[in-house]
Amino acid sequence: MKKLAALSLLCALAAASCGGGSNSVAPPGPAPGPSGTVDNPGQLSPNLVDHNVAANDTEFHVVIPPAITPINKLFVFLPGTKGVPNDYNFIVQAGARRGFHTIGLEYQNSEAVGSVCLNSTDVNCFWNVRRNVVLGDIVSLGLPVTKPNSIVTRLSEAIAYLDQAHPTEGWGQYLLGDGTPAWSKIVVGGHSQGGGHAGVMAKLYSMSRACYFSSPPDYSGGPADWMTKENFTPASLQFGFAGLSDPSVPYNELSANFAALGLAGPAVSVDSPATPPYGNSHVLTTDHVPNPSTDTGTPLHGLTVRDTFTPRDSSGQPLFEAAWNYLCFQ
Repeated sequence: MKKLAALSLLCALAAASCGGGSNSVAPPGPAPGPSGTVDNPGQLSPNLVDHNVAANDTEFHVVIPPAITPINKLFVFLPGTKGVPNDYNFIVQAGARRGFHTIGLEYQNSEAVGSVCLNSTDVNCFWNVRRNVVLGDIVSLGLPVTKPNSIVTRLSEAIAYLDQAHPTEGWGQYLLGDGTPAWSKIVVGGHSQGGGHAGVMAKLYSMSRACYFSSPPDYSGGPADWMTKENFTPASLQFGFAGLSDPSVPYNELSANFAALGLAGPAVSVDSPATPPYGNSHVLTTDHVPNPSTDTGTPLHGLTVRDTFTPRDSSGQPLFEAAWNYLCFQ
């Protein structure tokens, strides 16, 4: 995906303004165009927003403002292990078409949480590792994410930067006066590892909604203990989408995780002829064949949302967009 000329200029100006030693968001230069569009999503480098962030030149947030009249909600999508926001353009584009501001967030996800906790005897391993990825406040854990690299800090700084650079687009409404995210206006979704982080965030914040794709995967003889912690985002605002033939997160385990989270069933297949609102279920499933692709990865694990594997209709559009709208964009 090519970058907008506007954001290339924006990043160049930001880079020129970064001095060193400051944790503040780099002040952007004037932006002559939109932050992004559905047809040409914007790309924003985290380490140009804050040079203390550990990101290289190939890692970008994906940014799209609303494509229709804004509904004043922000959709944040968290990729799976080793995935990047560019792997999930379809779903952020779907959100923009529904009037959402959208950000595909780049964060530190190079190692699977399940690998870190595989041999751990600590029943809180999954919770502690994920909470640290979200907040960056326990840097001695198996995934040593510092606060500048945490999901919450990267999100807060991206919103602040976009608001400064594009003040007419309405990004500033998603920050409170103290610079923290206005969670009540924010929907967080994620695939695989990213969905697990979204689930932990639903335990920490009262969000507008949370939606999980082939996730959360945390299961060791039963659902991870964190899934039964008190919700700050009610279970009535949480939704999951599973692949029945997923070898990475087997459905018998994921369905138990959904139940532990309190997601109301029964599960409903989105495969024809089912249509929204799917009996108002909070658990959707599919056994569709993945889109043919030469991309590396696990197609049956990625088919619920990853661009290269999610099925397309005859016009090349994502087959599950109606399901995504139901799960995330209400």
